[in-house]
Formats: sequence, structure tokens, C-alpha cells
Amino acid sequence: MVSVQFYIILNEHAGSGRAKELWPEIKQALDAAQVSYQLAISEYANHAILLSEQFAKKLPDEPHQNWVVLAVGGDGTLHEAINGLTKLPRTHPIPVAYLPIGSGNDFARGAGMALKWEDALKQIIQCTHATDYDIGSYNETIKQERGVFTNNLGIGFDAAIISQANQSKAKVWLNKHHMGKLSYLASALDVYYNQTGFTLTVHVGNQRDIYPNAFLVTTTNHPYFGGGVGIAPNATITDHKLHLVVIEKPNFFKLMWLALRLIFKRHLTSKAVHYYQASSVHLTVPAIEYGQLDGEEMGGRFFDVYVGLKQYPFWFDTTI
Repeated sequence: MVSVQFYIILNEHAGSGRAKELWPEIKQALDAAQVSYQLAISEYANHAILLSEQFAKKLPDEPHQNWVVLAVGGDGTLHEAINGLTKLPRTHPIPVAYLPIGSGNDFARGAGMALKWEDALKQIIQCTHATDYDIGSYNETIKQERGVFTNNLGIGFDAAIISQANQSKAKVWLNKHHMGKLSYLASALDVYYNQTGFTLTVHVGNQRDIYPNAFLVTTTNHPYFGGGVGIAPNATITDHKLHLVVIEKPNFFKLMWLALRLIFKRHLTSKAVHYYQASSVHLTVPAIEYGQLDGEEMGGRFFDVYVGLKQYPFWFDTTI
């Protein structure tokens, strides 16, 4: 077995505090398996970016180094850790692992990881080599922001739901009782009535499409968003493609019909749904809309964003 050391970034707030509750059990499992690790605790929003960036700066850019950065939390914790690791270009990137104990855990689903933390931990500590998987990259030219994402970049309806759900006091209670999806559902109905259609321009290769009544715009790296909703059923983290789903604003009854089709993964054939597969896309929205990256809020803003793909080494073995 390859002997690796883990730089663990623990987000105690993940899953509305579930990560903090579980940490003593996780630590016990790590110690029982005689795993060598250093622990850093993420104490505020974007702290994990700083922690992983500082760690990467200290580690020489050499082949065969034996460190893995392990994000313990949700998709947001993984998002921050990998953005810190990719801040400075490295010839030999530091592999990243992720113990899914957040409220959504969509990357674990998309990667085929175990969703029970005990099983996922075995897939990490018994892994013998890193595997390169696709991640999304983005360059937003208006606010001059760039970075990477493991799940999706969304504009409109899904991003507004996340913003609303994150402000909901009910989310904490529902997460504690493993019903986090209900907070998104409650927010979805509220957001639907307030979310107007907006103009979206999609550039893919030499093709340019304009949607005057866009409602939900999601560029994804794997099938899932929103805690297990299969927005792009055919996407995989190994197909070297971005999957863009654009939904035009439906009336309420069409929305219910679309939601039903979404459950049975038949939504992509609906007239209101437009689907692209490409290695890069360019999206512009000349109106203030909410945005989200891996479930993290981007805030309300105009968008001029170039989205692409790159590969990054991950440290888990889904065959275990």
C-alpha cells in the first residue's frame, strides 16, 4: 500500500454542523487505521481556499511527493480546497480527496463514491494512486473572477434557490434531520414566482444562440445538482465534456410537468429544455441574476463567463 499523509481541512459547519458532530468518530477511524495526517480547521467562508493555497506553497513542486489534501465537509468544502490548490500553477499538482458529509454531496454521487462516510473513508485511505478526473474552469470577465468547479456553475433559478435556502432558518433544522432537500423544495416554490425570464446568449464553437426567456442555466461536470437531481443524466467526470442545460421559463403547470420528467430523467426531450455538450462554452447575461458555483453563492450580477475543462488528480478508489 502506498504510504501517503493527509492534510485534512475540516469544515465543522458542513451539513449544518454535522461535520463537527462526526469528527470524533472520523478521527477514531483514522487513528485505528494508523493514518498519518495534519489537521486544519476551516473557520469561515473561503478559509479552506487560504488553507489549501498556503499548504501548496509550502510543498515543493516535485514528482512522487506523498501528500493528499482531504476536504472533510460538503461540496463547498471540496470547492474551496481545490480552488486553493489550483491558485498557483504546479507541474505536479497535489491530489485532493473528499469525505462527503455536507447537505448535498453531489460530487460524491457524480464520482460514484460511497455516500456513507465510513465507506467513503475506506475508498480514500485504501486508495493506492491518484486518478485524473474532469473539473470545470471559469473566467468571469466583468468581475474578473476565475477558478474551478467540480460540480456545476448555475445562473438563474437554481442559484436563486440556493441563495434563498441558505438564508432559511428551516435549512439548519432540516439538515440536522437529514431532510435538507426539503429546504430547497420550499425555496423553489417561492423563487419560481419571483424569478423572471432573462436574456441569455450561448456561444459554443461558431454557434450563437439567444434565449430571451431563460430561467435555469446550468453548466455541469456530472449528472447531479441540488442534492441528487439528475440535470444531465449522461454526463460523467471522465467524458472531457461540459454539459449545459438551458430551461426557458415555463408556466406553473409546465414546471410541474418538467419536474416530473426530471425525476424520470426524460426532461432533455422537452421543448423548453436546450442541451449542449462541448469542451468550452461562453455565456452572457445582461441582467442582474443570481449565480452559484458548486452550491456556493456568487451573488446577483451580470455575467460574461467563459467556461472550460481541465483535469485534476483525485485520491479515492470507487472499486473499494
